[in-house]
Amino acid sequence: MNKVELMQIEDTFLIKSIGLVLAPSFDLPPEGKWVNISEVVTIKTPDGNEVCADALFSVAHLNIKDPSVSVNQRWPILLSLRGIKQEAVPVGSKVYVSPSTKKAVAGGNA
Repeated sequence: MNKVELMQIEDTFLIKSIGLVLAPSFDLPPEGKWVNISEVVTIKTPDGNEVCADALFSVAHLNIKDPSVSVNQRWPILLSLRGIKQEAVPVGSKVYVSPSTKKAVAGGNA
């Protein structure tokens, strides 16, 4: 299957119960319906290495107290990786996914 670029990694952080979370996150679709997606993604690092990883695209709730923060910021779609060390996925790396996943995650930005 051909893969397409989804994003360039701006930051990473580890949440033990979820795995390595990649930023930026994505907005929920306008209709608010979401089904989690599991997929093997390809990550191309700035130095040219390629890493394949089991990924999960899932909705998370962020408990943000500021009432001016939008619903999309409170309920983002997060991309998390299991079994990958933070050092293997440096900032500036690009994430490649199937076209159908890009359409589901990036919506009109696909």
